Amino acid sequence: MSAETRQAWTHPLPSEWAVRPPTTRDVDGVVAMMNARTQAFYGENQSTPHDVEIWWTSPRFELENDVRLILDSRGSVAGLVSVDNPGPPYARVECSAVVHPQYAGLADAWDGLYAWGLGRARELVPLASPEIRVVAECTAVAQDGARRAALERAEFAPVRVANHMGIGLSSSVPPARWPSGVSVRTANVEEDLRAIASLFLEAWRDHWGFIARPFDQVLADWREGIEADGERFDPTLWFLAVEGDEVVGMSLCNSHIADDATRGYVQGLGVRPAWRKRGIALALLHHTFAEFQRRGYAGVELDMDSQNLTGALRVYERAGLRVLRQSVSYEKELRPGTDLATRELGA
Repeated sequence: MSAETRQAWTHPLPSEWAVRPPTTRDVDGVVAMMNARTQAFYGENQSTPHDVEIWWTSPRFELENDVRLILDSRGSVAGLVSVDNPGPPYARVECSAVVHPQYAGLADAWDGLYAWGLGRARELVPLASPEIRVVAECTAVAQDGARRAALERAEFAPVRVANHMGIGLSSSVPPARWPSGVSVRTANVEEDLRAIASLFLEAWRDHWGFIARPFDQVLADWREGIEADGERFDPTLWFLAVEGDEVVGMSLCNSHIADDATRGYVQGLGVRPAWRKRGIALALLHHTFAEFQRRGYAGVELDMDSQNLTGALRVYERAGLRVLRQSVSYEKELRPGTDLATRELGA
């Protein structure tokens, strides 16, 4: 049964507009639409054709079934909705919609996108064990009134605020101070990836909203992500804190933010619980900043939960990072049941 048959479009659109799945020929139009939005909010482009191609070819993603485009009367991309299959345990399904700023006030476009996306998300619910609570999630820039209003009309509820933080590197960076017995090195991906995946599952398990996944799936996703990033992946920006032969912390970085080669990005910073409160996270940040500064970067940025359960915000602020903007996470329950997400420390 085709995706069009399973999930029909239910909201009216202006005459001569169209709704259809995308093809690879739509990549540039999607990038232009998404960058129009980030230009409106941040004054910068945050999407590239490479990013969209990686997204559309990622494992478990079905372009025909998981994405719909709205095209205006000129055939330009006016909106998009996507649903990401998360893999086991299928407890949280990302359902994200975007409308071109030119049409941000068109409520039927937003409502149609979320209605279609939620319909597709519900098709994935039976993949989760019957006792598990399943939610759809989406994120909106704090000042994006049109998107947040559409989410509320679709009965999503705001559940968390995230900070996008940054630091300029024009002045000197404090030296990294490592606790006795702990040192830092770059990752050897082939040898260290299992330890990195294991550290991720251990260090993130007490982060709000974290849902544990099977180790083999996590490891496969890391490998596939590295392969998809191709030449842009730089293993010399993956920093591991080690004690003896044991990996106890990590700062995994990208050498770019979208198409801006002047700012680095910390994609994942974590320390195993037994090694926390020893200054390792702060040392990792200082080491990271110093390396980016040595390479001539103007700044470093990262994203984090504004109410992080482990107190990470205090560490980031001590390192000199400041909040640049915020986004709001929303959830909509698709099926009640046992909540697998971490909501408090020790849960």
